[in-house]
Amino acid sequence: MEGLGWIGEKRRRLGITQQQLARMAGVSQSLVAKIEAGSVDAAYSKVTAIVGALERVSLGKEKAARDIMHPGTECAKPSDTLHSVALLMRKKSISQLPVVECGAAVGSISEQAMLASLVSGKKGAAGLAVSDIMEEAFPNVLPSTPISAVASLLRHHSAVLVMERGRMACIITKADLLKTI
Repeated sequence: MEGLGWIGEKRRRLGITQQQLARMAGVSQSLVAKIEAGSVDAAYSKVTAIVGALERVSLGKEKAARDIMHPGTECAKPSDTLHSVALLMRKKSISQLPVVECGAAVGSISEQAMLASLVSGKKGAAGLAVSDIMEEAFPNVLPSTPISAVASLLRHHSAVLVMERGRMACIITKADLLKTI
């Protein structure tokens, strides 16, 4: 059957046998073998069950946010000046920070936002408060969130906050994700 040859390759990459895949999908081992060999035109529901089982195994083996998160996230307060935040960013070699008030993320501040403020010609930009130019807060994920979901969020945001028990545990950036490669 054309187009399903990848099932056997994916199964082998995941390190499971045809029998294990069949058991997880609720189909016979011989059906899995025939699909992999391309010798049967399987029912859509059977193929869907097999693909679903492969996805469950794949997600179970995938790293999660907890595997790449690190403690000690630096934060800014809405009342901090751009000057103090710029000093912190330079000292820590970071390019963005969550803005936190009373333990909750209320926004974010980035080098880009600060540069835009300087370029706009605002007088006394260094003395402006973070709240004057902060951007939306970074998206939140749980420690158990798969890395693939974190990566999807990082396509549209510069960072992701990992939340534990309703509190910010850490920040994951594109640089953190690249370290996993």
